[in-house]
Amino acid sequence: MVVDDFIRIATSYSGVVPIVVVLGLGTSYECVQQSLTKASMSMLNVERFNLQRSRQCIDAAIRHLFVQGEAVLSFGAEAYKSLLDQFLLYNFSISGFVKKLKYAAMDFFYAQPLSIIASIVGRSANDACPVRLTSDQIELIRMQRSVQRVLEREAAEGAGRAHVHKALTDDAFFQDVVLPQLVCRLSAYRQGYCVGIGLVEAIQTMAPEATQKPIRTLHYYGLGMQFDECPHWKTLAAVVRRMNMSEMKTLFGKLCHVLEQIPLVDWTLVSEGSIKVPELLQNASALLASPDSLAKRDESSSEEPKRRIRTRTDMDHRPFMLFHSGASDTELYVLERCCKAVETALKTCLESYHSVPLNEIFYYRHSHLLDTAFSAQPRAAVQTALGKSHYYINCHCCDSVDDNVAEDCGGDEDQRIMPTMHDSSISYRLHQECGRMINLFDWYSSFASVVEKESSSQHPNTAPSQAETQARFMRTVEEMQLLGFIKPTQRKTDHVLRLTWGA
Repeated sequence: MVVDDFIRIATSYSGVVPIVVVLGLGTSYECVQQSLTKASMSMLNVERFNLQRSRQCIDAAIRHLFVQGEAVLSFGAEAYKSLLDQFLLYNFSISGFVKKLKYAAMDFFYAQPLSIIASIVGRSANDACPVRLTSDQIELIRMQRSVQRVLEREAAEGAGRAHVHKALTDDAFFQDVVLPQLVCRLSAYRQGYCVGIGLVEAIQTMAPEATQKPIRTLHYYGLGMQFDECPHWKTLAAVVRRMNMSEMKTLFGKLCHVLEQIPLVDWTLVSEGSIKVPELLQNASALLASPDSLAKRDESSSEEPKRRIRTRTDMDHRPFMLFHSGASDTELYVLERCCKAVETALKTCLESYHSVPLNEIFYYRHSHLLDTAFSAQPRAAVQTALGKSHYYINCHCCDSVDDNVAEDCGGDEDQRIMPTMHDSSISYRLHQECGRMINLFDWYSSFASVVEKESSSQHPNTAPSQAETQARFMRTVEEMQLLGFIKPTQRKTDHVLRLTWGA
């Protein structure tokens, strides 16, 4: 009855507020019919839905946000690894991933003074800049290492020296002309990177399932290292080199389909050598479609065609084709051209983001900040607080030590035990000098000797009673046990077991 009444009340507000009611997980339609009246069922639009697995959700989020470039902010290699570890190394929860992502976005827009140029991303180079930057902001953009590389390259060409001089001296020219061009190069790189990841996924479909990687891992490889240095790319390149003609035709059909998905890419901005990936792959695909034309062209030439000499290197790079009875030298040459075309396309698309202008601004790199905020280390914090308590409570008497005490500790001031320290700090440092089993009486005797020094230095005529010293020691032992540094043992009732080692 309560659910029926709620549905009637919510229906009256459905024209003002959209209301979605989740009736259960794994609930069948028949169960809902049995639980509700016919009048309530007539007010509902019941639909079943299936939730994706957490790994599928994270892959979809990474594809839309980072690979396809729909988000203004991207992540560098270390920050992305920290973001991914939050999901993989904890509880496979999307909420933790989203929290870390929101925190990074907040830090980017609040702490990065150049985040204001994010409004330029996605605009054409001919569009007017929607924001007006100050002279300090423009100078800060000029100081970015990636921007300096672009200007130095243009100045080295000779013809662009006047352009570079004006970009360095005229703020209005830099904001209206140079900055939109740099942002367009960044956008073109992201589109080319999306094409490169799509090409890798297409190649993976032709590879064994054991060598296939999800898109979250592919994106990490693309951020972390160059194409030639990644072991996964080398594995896929070996798979491509072992393909025969029919498999290579199937592969190039998939690669061309990937290029059709993202047609509007300015390849002159993606590659410095002006390598156009669509033309490169289309020429190789045309060569695959008609290898006989290459053979006829070789026969019509005046020179006698050289017979292919199969060496040990050929056996390493193409073992399958060497032992294939139907493979001619022309087919091997075509396959070699196709392999080089694929490798060139991947090198062009998957170039490191460090070479892109403005990567210092739009690629978030504060991984330490994310780890500090979301990957807390309570043990390290507690040990630091107990070992260096004067940094937390601003106690100058513990920090100031005379030379005699420092010499007794071998010059290591962090290991000294001062009588002015907190009782918990004294017990913690004393327990560090013990072994696996700690004798409570010996521990108490050492603690009492340190406490008596404090009383004798501050109040020479009065000394703490034995009961007071025992009470203070018992409190520190309970605190140490509560923090997880020690625990009682059944073997020896007058001993405790030490649980932590190291600083």
